[in-house]
Amino acid sequence: DFSSDDTSPLIDERILKHLTDYNPSDLDAQLLRSRLPPQIKLTDLGAAVGVPKRVKRTMPRMEVDVEDVVVRNKTRPLPNTINDIDSSHLEEDARAIVVTETKSPFRVTQVNSSWEALCGYQREECKGRPLGSLLNGPETDKMAATALVSNLLSGEEAGVILTNYTKTGRKFKNYVRVGPVVDEMGKTINFVGVLKEVVDAEKVMDAPKSGGT
Repeated sequence: DFSSDDTSPLIDERILKHLTDYNPSDLDAQLLRSRLPPQIKLTDLGAAVGVPKRVKRTMPRMEVDVEDVVVRNKTRPLPNTINDIDSSHLEEDARAIVVTETKSPFRVTQVNSSWEALCGYQREECKGRPLGSLLNGPETDKMAATALVSNLLSGEEAGVILTNYTKTGRKFKNYVRVGPVVDEMGKTINFVGVLKEVVDAEKVMDAPKSGGT
């Protein structure tokens, strides 16, 4: 009798089991409301059998802080020894890394898997090719790239944000750091570059435009 104040006999075992086991959703709520007597509130009944209240959780929006990328990349050392650019060590590094000759046009001698994933080239097809021919395009700042090379030829590490292009032609903002690789005697034998794609380079007000680390 739905007019009765005593509602306990109206809750059969099937409803209680459903309430105890269910993972709350709008569909479940509608289904239960359609099966319960009008004097029984779904929220009260759920509390009585221990059903947790629904909590709205909002996942934080993941954003790339370009300035943070620059700071982290500046503080992490570049590979700078023969041991550092050994293929096994490069593969253990999650950064996109390319190794080149020390003379223009700076032909590629080695890359790691992260560089392949970012730039779209397989190491077999880029080895021996000038690095600029692989990554530069119409919007690449030639003056900034030249200044970067100038610092590098002086034996200094340098960093800059460039517009580069993948194998498929996708344009991306690339925060690249470069530096010399030396042997046991301190002689420069290769150059190394670490690439990092950034989303909004304009946010980095103090990022180096040429030279500097």
